[in-house]
Amino acid sequence: MKSDLCLLCPVELKGIYRSFSAPQGTVIALNDISATLPPSGIVGLLGPNGSGKTTLMRIIMGILPPERGEVWYQGRPLTQKERCRFGYMPEERGLYPKMTAKAQLLYLLRLKGLSSTHARQEIRRWAEILEMPWLDRPARALSKGMQQKVQLTLALAGDSPVLLLDEPFSGLDPVVSAEIEALLRDKAKNGALIILSTHRLEQVDHLCDYILLIHRGHLRLTGETSALRRQFWRRVYEVETAQPLDTLTLPEGTRVELINPMRAYVSLPESLSTGAFLEALIQQTDIRFFAEKLPTIRDIFLQSVGEA
Repeated sequence: MKSDLCLLCPVELKGIYRSFSAPQGTVIALNDISATLPPSGIVGLLGPNGSGKTTLMRIIMGILPPERGEVWYQGRPLTQKERCRFGYMPEERGLYPKMTAKAQLLYLLRLKGLSSTHARQEIRRWAEILEMPWLDRPARALSKGMQQKVQLTLALAGDSPVLLLDEPFSGLDPVVSAEIEALLRDKAKNGALIILSTHRLEQVDHLCDYILLIHRGHLRLTGETSALRRQFWRRVYEVETAQPLDTLTLPEGTRVELINPMRAYVSLPESLSTGAFLEALIQQTDIRFFAEKLPTIRDIFLQSVGEA
């Protein structure tokens, strides 16, 4: 019998290793990747181009075998039958050009295990949600954004417990991107685990609950987004004063990055307490605003990759 802990941690990566042959020799794409993903929520899979993100998604989906290691699901090795229930949106948007989008969705959803009736219901449902009145057109007549919606429908249909989305926002306009974000948040809130690869780091700040950062085949960083932002915080505050900051005498060691004459980011040295800094300011001017300035995911990403 599976333990409650296994059920709460549905996807586990256990020592995943994969390499490829290249003209310059063997390239290690993934080197001993081990992580236990949260039971639900949105996981941001981050890394520079060529870091191994797509390879990891393909291994989870069984498209590529690992040379070493295993993917576990709910406490045991992931089976192909279970993978068929996962939703997957690959980076390559491969639709048959002469076949209508609706016919392709019906065919592929049947391969996914849905009955013909259920597949048609899902196509109608997502056609309404994603505003796709053009599904009877052949794929070659669709724009990149339209084809993107078709691929996304294939991943989302069938209420998959796990979704793997490789750059799902590529080619979408801001309005549609916002709608997809809301949809993914709703699915995660209702218990789905979504593994999302994206280059839009500004999205990760407000969209992802958890992060896996891969660089040069190694897992460089993993954890909850909020905890990582706190971990990488370097005593930076945002402050606004009634008088221009360049007219004030600040405690020794304080570094200032002006936003405007009265507002700035200030970095405090370890030797200076927050209370002592505020007391020095209050003696010279009124303080209109003061708060911690936590790093963005972009800040954390650049710092982590730069340290490699």
